[in-house]
Amino acid sequence: MGFSNLVLVAPECEVGVEARAYAMKGDEILDQAVFLPTLEDAAERFGYLVATTGRSRQPTPSLVDLRSFVQDLGERFSSSSLAIVFGSEENGLSREELRLCHWLIRIPTDSDYPVMNLAQAVAVVAYELNLTFSDGSGKEQLLHEAGCEENAAFLLFLEELLQKTAFPEHVQIEKIMKRLRRISARARLEKEDIDLLRGVLTRFQPKRGRAR
Repeated sequence: MGFSNLVLVAPECEVGVEARAYAMKGDEILDQAVFLPTLEDAAERFGYLVATTGRSRQPTPSLVDLRSFVQDLGERFSSSSLAIVFGSEENGLSREELRLCHWLIRIPTDSDYPVMNLAQAVAVVAYELNLTFSDGSGKEQLLHEAGCEENAAFLLFLEELLQKTAFPEHVQIEKIMKRLRRISARARLEKEDIDLLRGVLTRFQPKRGRAR
């Protein structure tokens, strides 16, 4: 389907002769694969993480069906790198891993058997993405869209601002930041947006010896 950047997070088996035998002409992808110990390490490398799930117990704003997500990418393709995250064949993605991702996508299937196996899910997602980008459409990026480093710097600014603010004891800054990261990713902030938000929020920064 035209994709070559494979990242493997803590694989439980060796990627050796047997894998290359099954890969056929895709053995170059395995040779160039990146191995990472945790999904947190992957989150630091990519602007956006998009999780795939077949078991969503409740509606969530970050959950969309695959085709809707791909069509939205075609209209506003991000200048930041994006990774599609697939779970293991047996257990899928854990709750903690899902929280690291900015969006959740699902492949619409029959309600009697909603879960696909890993190889099928990868093929379907890659097919939909290939359809969108193979004809040249969707490759335009927003002229002023903020990059990964600019978004990360802004989120760090927000976190430092929250830490200086007097919240009730039960408020957890870490949970607030997880939600803000997802909001930031979905908003696809432009550089001017970040400059404006920084300027406005700076006016509300607590002064020395005083927290509002």
